[in-house]
Amino acid sequence: MSYRDASAVPPEARAEVMRRLGVIQTTNEVRILLAVESGSRAWGFHSPDSDYDARFIYVRSEDAYLSLEQPRDVIEAPIDGLFDVNGWDLGKALRLMIKGNSVVHEWLASPHVYFAFEKFAEALSPVARAWRNAYADAYHYHGLLSTQRARFITGREQVNLKKYFYVVRPALALQWLQERSDPPPMDLPSLLAGVDLPTAAANALEQLRAAKRSSSEMGVGSRIPDLDNYIEAQAQWGMEAKGRPPAPNPDLLHRTNSLFRAAVRGQLG
Repeated sequence: MSYRDASAVPPEARAEVMRRLGVIQTTNEVRILLAVESGSRAWGFHSPDSDYDARFIYVRSEDAYLSLEQPRDVIEAPIDGLFDVNGWDLGKALRLMIKGNSVVHEWLASPHVYFAFEKFAEALSPVARAWRNAYADAYHYHGLLSTQRARFITGREQVNLKKYFYVVRPALALQWLQERSDPPPMDLPSLLAGVDLPTAAANALEQLRAAKRSSSEMGVGSRIPDLDNYIEAQAQWGMEAKGRPPAPNPDLLHRTNSLFRAAVRGQLG
């Protein structure tokens, strides 16, 4: 990963996230295997007052998984100030990955890792790559683009200009899928370095990035037609390209089950 901005997660913020992760482990009786930053600070367009969106994967004890009453497979700590810390049970993460969900892939690509057991990361990464599917990626990024565009841009003449970044990032990921065989990176700078953005859209985006660098709050402004046109073109491609992942490979499913069992039994950290 080429992008890494040390100012995105300063030492005091990292220490606070680690403290909160420790509390979560103790109060929920879980073992956190991986924790990363996943949000604008990892995506490369944060402001000084952006949230810290820490996401983690955890396991419970073997007895907990063999109990008749299963606990929830997510842990959601209340948002407190700038800190938004929540995570998924490893079983949930793997089941979604098998279905083509790309969130775990993005977490593994985060340029800001709070904590990771090396054995777990080394075991999970090749399994995740093997499950990755271009059609499922297109489904994921098209859905993300559509959701963010409907939430922040569609039907508005005046928009929060910062929110364009939330729509442009999945649009760039869709262009990446069109042009390249490797999976798209998580962050905006790496995406921009890896695709040939149309000139009008590139100029409009650079002006937007320059405005953001000069002010933590960009405020409200008129729609940007060159970006709207680019986003629409990528959305159209994503609509045509998205699909269902292929039928699960039995050998890969066996590998994934083995990974889950090894993690629960404490063999991976």
